[in-house]
Amino acid sequence: MLRKANNVFSVLLSDVSKLTAALPGVGTKVTNANLEVGAVVVTDLGLNRLDAAAFAALPATGQFLVVEGRGANTPLMKSPILTKGKINMTLSRHKEAVQQITAIGFNGTTGAFPVANNTNFFIKIRKRDNDAANRSQPMSLFAGPVRTSTTGATQAELASLLAKSGYVNFRNEPGNGYLKFETICDNVGAATTGATGTLGATNGSLFVTATVSGSAQFSVGSYVRFGTAVTDVVYKVVAVSAAGLTLDTPYNGTTGTFVAGAAEFITPVLAAAANFGIRIVGIVDAFDVNQFRDYYANRFTATFSDTTTLVTHLQGAQNGNGMWQQVAMDEYMSYGYEGQNNQLAVPSIPRDAIVKIPGVAGNTDLTCKYSSINIAWEESVSGLVSMAGGKGNVIIYTNLADVAGLGSLSSTANTGREVLTTLGFTPNTLLNEL
Repeated sequence: MLRKANNVFSVLLSDVSKLTAALPGVGTKVTNANLEVGAVVVTDLGLNRLDAAAFAALPATGQFLVVEGRGANTPLMKSPILTKGKINMTLSRHKEAVQQITAIGFNGTTGAFPVANNTNFFIKIRKRDNDAANRSQPMSLFAGPVRTSTTGATQAELASLLAKSGYVNFRNEPGNGYLKFETICDNVGAATTGATGTLGATNGSLFVTATVSGSAQFSVGSYVRFGTAVTDVVYKVVAVSAAGLTLDTPYNGTTGTFVAGAAEFITPVLAAAANFGIRIVGIVDAFDVNQFRDYYANRFTATFSDTTTLVTHLQGAQNGNGMWQQVAMDEYMSYGYEGQNNQLAVPSIPRDAIVKIPGVAGNTDLTCKYSSINIAWEESVSGLVSMAGGKGNVIIYTNLADVAGLGSLSSTANTGREVLTTLGFTPNTLLNEL
């Protein structure tokens, strides 16, 4: 999010599917009839389109606009008048958001849960999100307390109890959709074979299918690992059949299949002797800019009731740059400055939105990435009521094409790339995702 609370700001979005070839010609007057929705151009004050040569020829006192098409029946979105010698331009590449990961007990390398009979344990989560409630008084959520067996307690038992409690509590409490609890252990396991066949796991399901037989290598009390590394998640098996396996908690990974050798099994005896841990992972919350206008990656502090147990901060949360949620927030606020202030009307009238959203109009996470050109400006507006200069910024969010999983602005001759070039930036790969 590049806007600042003390600045005037405007947001314009370029759609990577809008090609330069469809733009009005250089020197041609830009109108809402000849500029496609999602196409962005640089113009002079008469709305005549500029190219790199024309922009370079502007003197320091020369003025220009950045203009976005919004449809033949909708006025153009125009930036404030910008003076070439009074701007500072910076580029920001797309950077994916990163979720926090914290491990308690075994962390993939070292650590273990305590082993104690007939003892209560719990994990305490303190939310550290940048919202009004948790800035002043962070919310506390718990996995547990859970109680181990009166005899024969193991790390495996404690991990399974905590994972199940975490799943149930965070499903039903205000932390719904906030964190997921993953169980890991240090036993290397044994690879599944053709006797089991291919395992099929569906996100949110307790049942895992087996193309040959779920009972060939697995038994009740054994563990299945979806992957072949000790850092991959394991699940306790509570029932087996020829059709497949039933897990003690729903599978929370990506839906997929695991051919023979791509998954592992751990026998009950080996599991009882293994070191276990719980990995707590932030997950991306559902986001609707018309309801939630405070996007951030989830942050939390995790502690364990047994203070001697290792707690490892594996990965910090990062909001990323050019995430569609950030773009939606900035676009929403920009339209507010444009006079669209009917959210509280009855009935409410949502503000316009051009931002691409996963799951809408065929878009996916890979096609909803943005980089940005930030034009900071300052003008003298001293007068009777102020001696300070006016300042603000124009943010041009450039939608990126998906090229083998990475966002690219340079792969097609699109209007976002043209704006980058017009403003004097070369090469045109400067806004590609790293």
